[in-house]
This record gives sequence, C-alpha cells and structure tokens, in this order.
Amino acid sequence: MIQRWIKEIEKNWGLERFDLKNTSIKRDASVIKTTEYKLELEWFPLGAEMEEDLNPPGTIYAEVNLTYGFLTSFIVVMSEDLRENPPLLTSPGLDDVVEWIELNTGLKYNTDFQIRRQNKDGDCTEYFFSSMINGRKVSPGGYIEVKVNEQGSIVFYSLSGFFHGLYPAIELEQEQSILNMDEFKEKQVVLFGFPEEDGYQLLYGVEEAFIDVVPSHLVLYWNEEDTAEEMRIPDKVVGTVWEKFYESQIITEEEMSLYIPHPDCLPITVDEKNEFVKMISNYLKVHRPKESGKWQVENIERQNGLLHAGVIPINRLDRILDKFKFLYDANECILLHVLDKRKLFSEMGKELPEFDVKITKGEALELLEKDIFFEPYYIYDFDKKVLKPTQMIDCHVFINAVTGEKVQE
Repeated sequence: MIQRWIKEIEKNWGLERFDLKNTSIKRDASVIKTTEYKLELEWFPLGAEMEEDLNPPGTIYAEVNLTYGFLTSFIVVMSEDLRENPPLLTSPGLDDVVEWIELNTGLKYNTDFQIRRQNKDGDCTEYFFSSMINGRKVSPGGYIEVKVNEQGSIVFYSLSGFFHGLYPAIELEQEQSILNMDEFKEKQVVLFGFPEEDGYQLLYGVEEAFIDVVPSHLVLYWNEEDTAEEMRIPDKVVGTVWEKFYESQIITEEEMSLYIPHPDCLPITVDEKNEFVKMISNYLKVHRPKESGKWQVENIERQNGLLHAGVIPINRLDRILDKFKFLYDANECILLHVLDKRKLFSEMGKELPEFDVKITKGEALELLEKDIFFEPYYIYDFDKKVLKPTQMIDCHVFINAVTGEKVQE
C-alpha cells in the first residue's frame, strides 16, 4: 500500500526527477477522536542534500491518510517549484480548482464542501473551502486549502478536519424540537472586553453557542480556613514534552497493524478527572485563597498526550481580566503548566481598567434583536457517535456598554 502511494504521487505530481528522502508513519487522532495512520513523505530535487540541517530549495512534502486512503497534503515548500513538468489545471480559476478537488477526493461541491474565501498571494491564488452536509455547516469542521500559480500548477494542497463523505457512514439524526429561543438569546448576550491602548472597550455581544448543547461546568470549592500548600510545577518546557509525545507516535508498519489507539482518543477516566480537579482546586486555593465557589472548570479534554482545562470566574464580567489554563500529565500526576491571564496582564505593565457600564443587558438585547441570527449546523455527538442537526446563535454587531452605540464586527 505504501509503495503504491509513493508511485502514484511521483507519477501524478511530476516528481520523476526527485529523490524520495524521508518516509515515516505516524499514529494520529482525528477531530472526531478516532485513531488514524498518516504516511509522511519528503522528496528532494535530484542530487540535492540537506543544507545546515535545512531541507534544500524545492523540497516536496506530502501526507496520506492510510486509514481511509486519501491524500491530505501536497506542499511545494516555500512555493519554490523545481518540477520540470508539473501537472497543470486548465486554469487557476475556481471552477477548475473545484473540479480537481472533486476528482481527487470524491467530495461534491455545494454538497460536501463550499468556498469560504479566496485571495491573491503573489502570482498564486489561494482558495479556502469548508465542509458542509445538506446545506449545513459542520462541527468539528473540515477545511481544504489550495494554492495554484498562474500557470495552473498546484503548489499547496491541504485537507484537514472532518468531511462526512470521507468517513464510513455516520448516522444523521432527525431534527428535534428546539428550546425557547427568546430565553436562549437573553442568556447568550454577554459583556465582552476588547483591549485598547488605554484599557478595555466594553461591548455587549452574542456569545456563539449551539442551542441544544449544555456545557458542563464544575464549580470549585475549598475550605478557606485550611492552610494552603504551595504546589511545585516542574521545570519542564511544555514544547519539549509535546515534541517527545509527537516522536512517540512515529511508528513502524508492524506497529500500525496492532491498531493501538492514539492516546488522545482514550476516554478520560473518573480517577484522572478527579485528580486533575483536585490539583486545580489546590492551586487556586494557594493563589486565590478567598475565592472558593467563584471559579468553574469550563472543560477538560485530552490533547497531545496531556489533559487541558480552562478555568473561568463564575462572574462573567471578571472573565475579561481573569482566566486560567491548566496542563496536567495524568501519567505522572503533576501539573506541567499554568497560564494565568491576570498575571500576564500585570506583567504587561498595564493598570487594571475600571469598568463603567451604563447600558443594561436588557437594553443591549433590545438593540441587538434585529441583528441576531441562527445558523443551521450538524454537530458530532462524541458519546453517541452520530451527527445531530442543530443551530448556532451568532451576531456580527456589538453594543458599546457605555454609549449604547452599535459597533460592527
């Protein structure tokens, strides 16, 4: 299978006078938390070698999804194309790019994907597409990027994320009745703080959310009278930890046949979650001792082999200045990194702004009423492993919380 892909790419992409220099297989986690295997390939121009640990000009990189059998990347590095006879589209226009995508992926335009934007980059035109199902957007989304030069040669192609048509059949659920829309609108109109040179501009806006997805927030409590114990965070560079994790997922063909799940696809156990929450509570007890019951864990997820959690104040106005991000190594039961938004703000040498809100939330909602809209979506249910039809609330207008003026996004 691997040799077939190598020959196919060399033939179809004009790499006859290139040397295949590097190949590797990696275990990867898809955006819907399934384990996939990717083949990474690098070609150098004939006779070229590494230059001071850098790939030579004209290097070609490609990636193949071996699990489902499609090309996910083809990149002429730095767009320095040294191919003698690269394949050419009839033109660099949208219609010909779409036809090429349909031919090479089996996806259908305006059924599986749609254009989001296009722009010029030197002598190249860049096209950006996103996934769709039955006219609806999809979450998590899928993305296709194509860069084609004036001659019609593709010098960059990338397919990432989720496309329903590329996966084994995933059930589409039927439309369900929706909740009270007015109640939902009122809930989603919130106060945002946007940084400015002299502080923050306070704006009311709509917080994007799916109408039938209820976020699970865990409020943190501790005994403020107990003595707090300082926690030691190891002097590990997170980037180094991630680099070692990536290297651990480079595997052999024999290992691929064992179908070992990618670590990020493993469910978070009750014990892992409890220990992580305990660490977070202990940390906040040291650094915010008088704030028991004022913080909540926004989400816990597994990324790059570590558990990640966002922790936010319950008081929405406080979130403008305050937020934590925690990284936790569940194998060693240690906090690896804590990002403190308030601390970062203070280190920037800025004074904390004073908030002078004159417009009420009710007034803001009334002013935004005509600009709020609902967009149809399919969202992937990670528990049921189905796609659910829903809607997302959104608005491209804000209300100045001091003057009541409308501000365009």
